Amino acid sequence: MTSLKRIEREPLWDLAHAQLRDALLAGRFAPGTVLTLRSLAETFGTSITPVRDAVTRLVAQGVLQQGPRNAAIVPHLTHSELNDLTVVRCALEGRAAREAARRPQAASLERLQALLTKMQSLIAARSLESYLEHHRKFHFEIYAMSGVPILVETIENMWLRCGPVLSFVIPEYVVLLKGWDHHTATLKAIVAGDGEAAEWEIVADIMEAAQYLSSLADAGGQLRRPMPEAAAG
Repeated sequence: MTSLKRIEREPLWDLAHAQLRDALLAGRFAPGTVLTLRSLAETFGTSITPVRDAVTRLVAQGVLQQGPRNAAIVPHLTHSELNDLTVVRCALEGRAAREAARRPQAASLERLQALLTKMQSLIAARSLESYLEHHRKFHFEIYAMSGVPILVETIENMWLRCGPVLSFVIPEYVVLLKGWDHHTATLKAIVAGDGEAAEWEIVADIMEAAQYLSSLADAGGQLRRPMPEAAAG
């Protein structure tokens, strides 16, 4: 799991934003978490100013919500909002996978295979603390291969919006409920230069996870983390 650490180098604003972004992408903060500027500044070892600038940008992106004075809130996600994000993610990430299959690169394929092997070993060992980190790197290695930076940037924004609830797939969905290995199939399609298959597998991967997350909605439509008893059973 991505953790926050003290910032030692300039530019402080960029580094504060990057750390917050990576932590949100990795599901480090649960929905509803209040992030105070003072506590973040103490964690980073900086003044409040670069932290405020970073948080303000994430609020403007719709990734965080403005909270009480000098604080921001990690927003909850509803079933309806997840559906909207899933529509956009399927369109963007599917296209990125298709483009990646058109220009496979040896170094990227090696990194993808290493990440896939690591993800599989973590599942086999039921040791999932770093699974989401490797999962994110696997997906974004593919998207970077698309060669369309603005597409990757937009995909990242969608992930930032749903990152906190993506952590809800641990452990039940990943270990017990996930069916066909779409990650392996995606990599095989990219190696074969089959853009249509790569797109289909990525979209299927997104859709199946979204269906599980939707099943976690409460009576008001808000997604909730499964209770430990449910995950254990």
